Amino acid sequence: MKRRVAFLLAAFLLAVAIAAASMDDKAANRDPADLTLFQFVRIQYNSYLVSGWGWGRNGPPWAHDYPRAENNFLKILSELTTIETTERSFRVLRMHDEEILNYPFLYVSEPGYWDITEAEAENLRAYLERGGFILFDDFRGVEEWANLVRSMRQVYPDRNFQRLTLDNPIFQCFFNIDSLDLPAPYELPGMGEPSFYGMADDDGRLFAVACLNTDIGDYWEWSDEEITPIQYSNEAYKFGVNFVVYALTH
Repeated sequence: MKRRVAFLLAAFLLAVAIAAASMDDKAANRDPADLTLFQFVRIQYNSYLVSGWGWGRNGPPWAHDYPRAENNFLKILSELTTIETTERSFRVLRMHDEEILNYPFLYVSEPGYWDITEAEAENLRAYLERGGFILFDDFRGVEEWANLVRSMRQVYPDRNFQRLTLDNPIFQCFFNIDSLDLPAPYELPGMGEPSFYGMADDDGRLFAVACLNTDIGDYWEWSDEEITPIQYSNEAYKFGVNFVVYALTH
């Protein structure tokens, strides 16, 4: 009897192991565009004309840190949370594309150069009213901030950005972030102190967050190259994970 029980137990454990391995193989072989996976969607947009580094090795402003930032962040997201994704689960879409309505999270780099169109404003409004979330990152100074404010007023003329404080739920929904002082990895003329702003609906749900005078995407991009301080790269990942978790739960 003991032998039989031991044999059945071993057979059961083997079956579980095979099933688990099979599930792992399926996850590893999944198409990164699979809609059952969390997709990191970066927005491509038309820019105001800029010169210098804005069109240098980093390409146009919307593409800064792409795709290394996505690769590294999605890897961290999959390892630290139960969100099902892969490091290749990212896409680039236009703001006026109705396909953005399929995704809960959008990322915009360098919104200080975003030349918003009427079609983009209309589609973004529809997206946000259906529960979407948008993150604006990697911009600095009074002029770039003013451009984002003008752009979002075309989306919501009667709503404004409010500066977020540390007690906002978005900073405590996964990691308990203890400081909003995340300096940019570089210094540029006109940069102020790092700060975070949010825009909310009538129920208080944040649907847009702007990371002003900082650059979490840059920290993601270079976190495996020892170019940026490790403590700030770690904090940038915490902010990113919290933003995604908040977007998926609110």
